[in-house]
Amino acid sequence: MSTTVIPGAIHYNISYINYQYEFNGFPTILAIIPWIYMLPTLFVILKIFSVYLQTDWDNLEPGKNQHVFLSISLSLIFSYLFFVFDYIEVRLPATGYFTSYCAGMEPNHWLKMVILFAFYSNYCAMAFPFLMPVIRLVILIYPKDYNKVSAKFG
Repeated sequence: MSTTVIPGAIHYNISYINYQYEFNGFPTILAIIPWIYMLPTLFVILKIFSVYLQTDWDNLEPGKNQHVFLSISLSLIFSYLFFVFDYIEVRLPATGYFTSYCAGMEPNHWLKMVILFAFYSNYCAMAFPFLMPVIRLVILIYPKDYNKVSAKFG
């Protein structure tokens, strides 16, 4: 294990290792504010998804479609996951909370995974709202054979 300072990096750099976090800074306030509305949002998303899981989809009712509801639920879930990973990628490092911790460890690939999950959840959050009109279109084109057509795709 090498303890030399890599040029341009924070790893093993004494000035970063000795960094003292200050709670009352502006970036910390900006990191706390989103949780005021995102925690209630999480409870709403979980409630919507629990309704989806508990619904009897074999009982046909007008306006009730399992695939549309699943598309809405997954869109909400992936939007929230994008918020979490984007928060870890952008807002949390800006506070400086983990600066000394990250400076004392070797370079690794975990930040790449956070960025990968942020991009993946962002694309999924954009794909599900696109999928909903497609599902509705299939329902309009094949109203009687919709269950047979949907079974072929999933």
